[in-house]
Amino acid sequence: MRLKDKISVITGAGSGIGRATALLFAREGSRVICVDINEQGGKETVEMLKKQGEQNALFIRADVSKSEDVQRLAEECQRSLEKVDILFNNAGFVIRETFEATTEETWAGMVGTNLTGIFLGSKYLLPLMKKSGAGSIINHSSIDGLLGNPQDAAYSAAKGGIIQLTHVMACNLAKYNIRVNCLCSGGVATGMTANLPIRDKLVAVTPLGRMAQPEEIAYPVLFLASDEASYVNGATLVVDGGRTGITQGTFSRA
Repeated sequence: MRLKDKISVITGAGSGIGRATALLFAREGSRVICVDINEQGGKETVEMLKKQGEQNALFIRADVSKSEDVQRLAEECQRSLEKVDILFNNAGFVIRETFEATTEETWAGMVGTNLTGIFLGSKYLLPLMKKSGAGSIINHSSIDGLLGNPQDAAYSAAKGGIIQLTHVMACNLAKYNIRVNCLCSGGVATGMTANLPIRDKLVAVTPLGRMAQPEEIAYPVLFLASDEASYVNGATLVVDGGRTGITQGTFSRA
């Protein structure tokens, strides 16, 4: 029960890593607030939580890229919660386009959801986190934010921005005893990657020889959220099966 009596807000909780994290957090004693633009997926996660025994789970629909949606989310949390202890800024998506092929629409969408969504969620939920006297914010980036990927220019730029935003937030919010860390995941077997054309190639250049399951990302998030990470602040935790630990282009399991 590493999160006993904690209240967690998880964005992108309607599927994949967000859903796996919500279920894990609940098993560890946290009340979970599920946020997603996908109402069906979000409600399904809440039903799964209730079957698991988390009867106080709540779903709030929000597009994290829209200020008005995130402010409404914060207002609904304010009405129903006394505080927020943990915020997992997980919502995101990818459109794979090279720099030359990237349209302004793609750029705005990638930066809006993946980067601005973290800024907005953290900004408007901060007052509720201050009430706790302590807290943990985990921002979900990607190894594309570390290495850059020529096949997804806007996504890589947004994910790289998350890493730098995390450093700044960690410094700014430490005075409230709120820790801010970043998790960079590699390839994860979710609905978003199920039909990825280069899926087999990703596996081939991963030393562990497979993609991660969502639960294998959720457990590192749990660590960063818990008091076990009480002195971890401003860190970038890479969970990628070893891909960034090798020189690009020099490893293949084939």
